Amino acid sequence: MSNVICKPLGLIDHRNLKSDEEVLLMVDYEMFSDETTLLIKKGSHLVISTDFYSKMKKKRSYSQSEYPLTALPWIIDRIENGFFKNPDAGGFSDFERNTTAEFETETIGINAMAHCCTENLPGLNIWNGNRKSYISNITPHEWNIPNYMLKDGLLDKLKIIADKYS
Repeated sequence: MSNVICKPLGLIDHRNLKSDEEVLLMVDYEMFSDETTLLIKKGSHLVISTDFYSKMKKKRSYSQSEYPLTALPWIIDRIENGFFKNPDAGGFSDFERNTTAEFETETIGINAMAHCCTENLPGLNIWNGNRKSYISNITPHEWNIPNYMLKDGLLDKLKIIADKYS
């Protein structure tokens, strides 16, 4: 894993997009009805940007995670052919709960989760080990996705984005 901490792309303001920021998709997390999560293309990166109410600051705020667009086909493949396939069909065994790969200077990983976004909801944690959180200022950037959202159409939408931009 690379020890390089990448320069942040800068928080994206959903209401004031810059010329190099393109909204690709809105992701609806039913368990977080007061949040807006957008997938945004910014340069050569896929940004998962969330507008949420900060109880600490008592105002709307943003958080985001950033991934090289070149990693998206690999992420899709590992989800589809690793996590979502049975071992006898070539998928991961019950003991393989994570996978990582390098994309230029960024290490991208995927971990299986038993409690994704809420208790007892299986899902995946996609992370970038070379970018610091905008909130905590520590690595990694993380994106949690319940399995049902991927199976109910999000994975297909990610494939369309990957086909177009990577």
